[in-house]
Amino acid sequence: MRSFFAYLLLACVCAFASDSMFGNSTSARNLVLGEGSSTRGTAALTPMYAEVTVDSNYIIGPGDFLDLMLEDRYLSIQVYPDGSVAVEECGAVNVGGKTFAEAQRLILDLVSKRYKREYCFVQLAALKKFRVNAMGAIGQVGQHVIDPQTRLSMFIRAVGGTLPNANSEDVQLIRGKDTTHVNFMAMTTNGNFEDDIMLEQGDKIFVPFIPMGDNVSLVFPGYRTSVSYRAGRTLQEYFDLAGANRMHNLGYKSVCIREPNQDPRWISLAEMSTTTVVPNTEIEFFVKELFVYLGGSVNYIGRYNYNPTWHAIDYISSGGINPNTGSWSQVKVWRGEKPEPISVNVATDPILPGDYIEIPKSHYESFKDFTLFMASLLSVISSAFIIYVNYK
Repeated sequence: MRSFFAYLLLACVCAFASDSMFGNSTSARNLVLGEGSSTRGTAALTPMYAEVTVDSNYIIGPGDFLDLMLEDRYLSIQVYPDGSVAVEECGAVNVGGKTFAEAQRLILDLVSKRYKREYCFVQLAALKKFRVNAMGAIGQVGQHVIDPQTRLSMFIRAVGGTLPNANSEDVQLIRGKDTTHVNFMAMTTNGNFEDDIMLEQGDKIFVPFIPMGDNVSLVFPGYRTSVSYRAGRTLQEYFDLAGANRMHNLGYKSVCIREPNQDPRWISLAEMSTTTVVPNTEIEFFVKELFVYLGGSVNYIGRYNYNPTWHAIDYISSGGINPNTGSWSQVKVWRGEKPEPISVNVATDPILPGDYIEIPKSHYESFKDFTLFMASLLSVISSAFIIYVNYK
C-alpha cells in the first residue's frame, strides 16, 4: 500500500513539472517541430487557378493575399484597400502599385527589424479579384467582378455574350488612355488567340451597335440574327460571322436572298462563297423540300425537287421531251399567288420554288388536233342533219 501511494505521488510531481516546463501539449509540439504560431485567412486557403505563371512583375493591389514565413512563424496577410499591409509586431508598409519583387523587398525590410532576414520569405497566396466595366451591345451592362487572369472572350461569354445587333468586329478595350480595337468575331471563328487579351484592373469594354440599314440579316429556322455590312463580303463570310457554324446544322436545302426593291433570288449552298449582297439584305436558309411543277407536252407530268442551279430547260429535260413538244419560245411559267403566265428564256431566266412550267404542243400538233376536232364536229353535225331530214 505504501508503494502504491509513493508511485501516485511521483506521477503527480512529473505531470506538474511537465506543464511548468512546456505548457500545454500543443505548445510543446509546436516548439519541438519548430512550427511556431500560425494565423491564416480563409481566402488564402481557397484554391487558386492560374492560366500563366505569375512572375515577379505582377502588380500588387488591394485584395491580394501574401504568405509570410518569419523564422518559426507562418502568417497570411491581405493587401488593404489603401495598398498597405500590416505585419504583427513589425508595423505596416504600402505595397499597392508595386511589382511583386518590389513588394517582397519592402516587406523583408520591414520584418528584418525583428526577425533575421535570411530566415524570412514572402510569396503570393491568392490573386485579387477586380471590377471591369462593360457597355454597349452586350448581354449585361455595368460593373462586373472577375477572377484574375480572365481573358476578353471569357468575360464576354460570362456577361451574356453580344447582342444580335452588335458590331462584334470592333469590340473596344479601353485601358487608361489607350483603346484597342478587337475583331471579336474573327477571333472566335478563326482562332486568333493573340487578340484574346488578358483583362486588367480598371479596363473598360465597349461593344458598338450596328447602325440601322447598314447590316445584313440572316434567318435560320427559329432564329434570326444580323451582321454588319461590308462591301465585297461574301455570303459565306456573313454565315461565318453570324456564328452559324456553331449552331446545329439542320440540313439546309437552299438559300433565298431578298435584296431591297428586288425580286427574291435563290442560290445553292455551293454559291455562297461567290455571292455578294447589298446593305439591308435578308438571307433565309431553308430546310424544307421545295418543288417546281411541270406540265404540258412532256412524258412525265408532276412535281420536281427545286434546284437553285436549274433553269426551265433542265426541268423540261427531266420531264422528257416527246415529238409533240413545241418550240422553246412557247414555254410559259405561271408564278405568284394569283398565277399569271410569263415568257421566259428557258436557258438563262431563274426558276423559283412553286413555279409551274408549261410547255405546249408544237404548232403542227396543235393544227392537227384542231383539224381532227373540226372533222369530228362536222361529222356530228352532218349526222344530226341526216337524222333530222329523215325524221321530217
